Amino acid sequence: MGLLTKGIGAAIKGFKPAKNLTKRRADFEDIVKGVDKHGKSSKASKIKYDAAKKLSGIHDKWEKAKATAKKAKSAQTKKAVGAAVGAGAAATGVHGAAKHKFPKYKKWMERDIKKVDGKLKLVPKKKD
Repeated sequence: MGLLTKGIGAAIKGFKPAKNLTKRRADFEDIVKGVDKHGKSSKASKIKYDAAKKLSGIHDKWEKAKATAKKAKSAQTKKAVGAAVGAGAAATGVHGAAKHKFPKYKKWMERDIKKVDGKLKLVPKKKD
């Protein structure tokens, strides 16, 4: 793999190796060794191969389901963030339109909170 990343030799494009190949192979070998302890006959060998194949398939299904769940969660998060941004933009637009359409709303919204005579009061903002 190192030769391909350094640009030496023919580069393979469009091929993405599966993840955790070494661990998956080691798991498969452990399964084979475990079944190997129970018998050495030719029938046992076939049973061993079938059992190992079945267990490997279950492992692959689990990995695929986990990846699918992660992808779905990521898509949901992106949708939620997009909706929040859209809602914020809509609120800003409505606020601007209301200030333009209703002068009393504009006057009311453009006030500051200040302390006057020891009490908090709403006063018009200073124009700089």
